[in-house]
Amino acid sequence: MTVFKWILVLVVSYLLGCFQTGVAISRRSNVDIRSKGSKSTGTTNVFRVMGAKASLLTFVGDILKGVLSCLLGLWLLGNAGASMAGIAVVAGHMFPVFSKFRGGKGVATSLGTSLVMNPVLGLILLAFSAVGIAITRVVSVFSLISIVAFAAINSFLCGGDGFEIAYSIALAVLVVFAHRSNIQRMVNGTEMNNRLDFSRRKTGSRNLK
Repeated sequence: MTVFKWILVLVVSYLLGCFQTGVAISRRSNVDIRSKGSKSTGTTNVFRVMGAKASLLTFVGDILKGVLSCLLGLWLLGNAGASMAGIAVVAGHMFPVFSKFRGGKGVATSLGTSLVMNPVLGLILLAFSAVGIAITRVVSVFSLISIVAFAAINSFLCGGDGFEIAYSIALAVLVVFAHRSNIQRMVNGTEMNNRLDFSRRKTGSRNLK
């Protein structure tokens, strides 16, 4: 029975992650977000292509995937199940089997898992990211800081729980890997040019990641 629960948690969490909120929302406007802008299915690209309303819906949907997966794992297998569900749902979001393994960068879904694994810390970092992005209009910097900070602090606070430490490290590794092009631009000093334009409803064709 325990093996069945593990399979159920991991498979359902991965498949939840595979559901690309940005793709579903963009299709309502006869747009395939995977062929526009940076071709990412995440919140930032949806904002640039579809506007603020669509990006907010994408953000909320991607967060909910993380929340629901971890709650399922917590219900069936306790903290260990929640930890592994968190990894599976983020991996599904980034590498969705139904979209040729081309998904988003996992930030919103990671934040969703954090709201279950450590709600107070997750909310603090969510607020930190929101304020930082609102001020600077640079998403990648504050996304990376928030997820890496969560991973480090949560690993310290979890009391040596091996599953939760593995979850924290995996989250940081996955998100950093997804942002490798952004990190390269940070090294080159050009990432600050990659700002959101809050004054325009759509930008559509910008080839940014």
